[in-house]
Amino acid sequence: GINAEYMGTELDVWQYIYLEGIPIPDLYFSKEREVVEYMGTKIMVDDERMPQQLRKTAKKEMVRFRTLGCYPLTGAVNSEASTLPEIIQEMLVCTTSERQGRLIDSDGDASMEKKKQEGYF
Repeated sequence: GINAEYMGTELDVWQYIYLEGIPIPDLYFSKEREVVEYMGTKIMVDDERMPQQLRKTAKKEMVRFRTLGCYPLTGAVNSEASTLPEIIQEMLVCTTSERQGRLIDSDGDASMEKKKQEGYF
């Protein structure tokens, strides 16, 4: 099992998934998806919840998700990584956090960490 005291880095998690052959959702792999730019984050056009005005600005881009959460609070990142080895290679040269794709973390006073401290999670 996973040691709760040491969850490791994002790279550690991807290497563990690869070595153990753990299946993961397709959203973690890059493919062409319709996305809109919203508050500096790429949000996938997934269904009718996307406001029409914003949906009109959608473009097809090669993206994947580094983190998954509630729609539409989780943003995609541009990527060509469509296999686990490619994701691991991408992590070796990546300089940004997976948390950059979470709109909930960009609202300053109401960050994810503050929400955790307040008992929302």
